[in-house]
Amino acid sequence: MKSLARSVQSRLPEEATTALAGPEVGLNYIRGCLQGAYEKGYDPTDLLRAAQIDVSAYSDPAATLDGEQLQRLIFIIRKTLNDEYLGFLEVPGKLEMSYMVSRAALRCATFGPAVTKVVKLVNAVRSDIHLAFAPDYSEDVAAITFKVARFRENVQPHFVSALNLFWVYKWLCWMIGERIKLTRVSFSSSKPDGALDFCSLFECPVDFDRESSRLSFSKHYLAAPIVRNEIELRDRDFSFGQSDWFAIPGKDRSISTHVEQLLLDLYRQGRGPANLDVLSDILCCSPRTLSRRLRRENVTFQELKVKVRKELAQKLLASTEMSITEIAEMAGFAESADFTRAYVAWTGHTPSHFRAQRRNSGALR
Repeated sequence: MKSLARSVQSRLPEEATTALAGPEVGLNYIRGCLQGAYEKGYDPTDLLRAAQIDVSAYSDPAATLDGEQLQRLIFIIRKTLNDEYLGFLEVPGKLEMSYMVSRAALRCATFGPAVTKVVKLVNAVRSDIHLAFAPDYSEDVAAITFKVARFRENVQPHFVSALNLFWVYKWLCWMIGERIKLTRVSFSSSKPDGALDFCSLFECPVDFDRESSRLSFSKHYLAAPIVRNEIELRDRDFSFGQSDWFAIPGKDRSISTHVEQLLLDLYRQGRGPANLDVLSDILCCSPRTLSRRLRRENVTFQELKVKVRKELAQKLLASTEMSITEIAEMAGFAESADFTRAYVAWTGHTPSHFRAQRRNSGALR
């Protein structure tokens, strides 16, 4: 068996909310989630230990995992395999690709175009997964459908359908900042023994053994604005601010989230200095009021400003051919030397060193 990479021991997603007692999964789901990794040569007990779960959960018929334990296990498998499909498919879905697709969606203004863009991108890069997005205007219903092929040997298709469908649902709700009321959910897989109560989980009727997996909802959501930003996407490490797998993201009314998005927009558009006076004017409040509201969320304007500038700079260094001077200007620095000094303070390395490292690591892959 392969030993776990050290990178798996990186921090787990930070808890953002306190989860209430909720559903649990039994041995069938525990082993099912680990089956793809097992077929690729990983030791399930190593993965359970890394997720801070007793290894007996892999063999004890009475074992159960709650939502927090299940999320830790799923995240560990994803990171270890670098595969959002947990090793279930012959071709992995690299996490960076998932991040790029999500980032593209967040650049849309509203929900409908965001989903359309995701469908086009996934269908363009995957031959084993086909997505379709078809609003039915005669019935006032929109639906996202999934068809998946080329499973690895010995994995159960149900886990691909169940985990992926619920993951997508969480992500859709997270993007618009509210729980989407579903009208119907369909699974292409059969209902296994010990299956979760999906009717309660999705709060709508659920079908199995259908031609494709499907999420159906009212088309009025298509006009819902996208309220999340790219920095949240990276910081929350795909956890959507939830420590419990079964928790559905709801509204985020934090002022710090709005300030981060405004800062990011200002820097991208090159609209001059992004200081407290500018932001408070945009938000129609005094600088003192904005500072006070941020303090209530245990953060300062300067901390948010540094965070956004650092994230933006690293993204541009890694994914563009822009010069250091151009990146410094976009990140709000008057001189490239000021940017270099700040970047060294943030990371311990110069921007040029970071870019060279990324290029060398890419060449070695």
